[in-house]
Amino acid sequence: MIGEGLVDRPNTMRFQNVLLVVLIASVTTLASAIDGKCSACVAVASSLQAALELERPRVHVDMRGRLDSKGKRYGKLIEYKVSELRFVELLEGLCEAVGEKYGLQGGIWRTGKSDGKLAQRKALRKELEGYCHRIVEEQEDLLQSALYGGTLVNEEVETLMCRVYSPKDCDGVAKDRDDETSETSSDEKKDL
Repeated sequence: MIGEGLVDRPNTMRFQNVLLVVLIASVTTLASAIDGKCSACVAVASSLQAALELERPRVHVDMRGRLDSKGKRYGKLIEYKVSELRFVELLEGLCEAVGEKYGLQGGIWRTGKSDGKLAQRKALRKELEGYCHRIVEEQEDLLQSALYGGTLVNEEVETLMCRVYSPKDCDGVAKDRDDETSETSSDEKKDL
């Protein structure tokens, strides 16, 4: 009997390892899966664009808090436009705002509530917020560079986020807002 337990132990450990790999793969797949990736990306980008448009001009960030022996301040004076504070303030609360503003309607993330019952709407909201956090995390360095370089303000945020930085979500093809609206309208007509 003692010999049989030793023979089964490597098989059991192998089975557990395979099971663990399958479990991790399925969780990773679920974490990246979201219905309507392109429209979800557009929702995140639209909210970031709105935050940029609502931004007010600010004074420079004064990092001269230290005094030398003569009482003179020394340190850096950083222009707000290229400060990390600006980037953090833009992204602060972004994903929660996206979750509150957008809902999944007919397979597309649109302004308003999601279809379904309350529990399903809450789950969809969390799903969109999770997607937002993932895409912002993946693109954080690129977005920060674009903001500091001025391209995030000058170019359309949606084009950068959804088609340049994350082409897998929207097939890398830029769409005009009018084309998207007409597609949405035709989809809505099909539903009627």
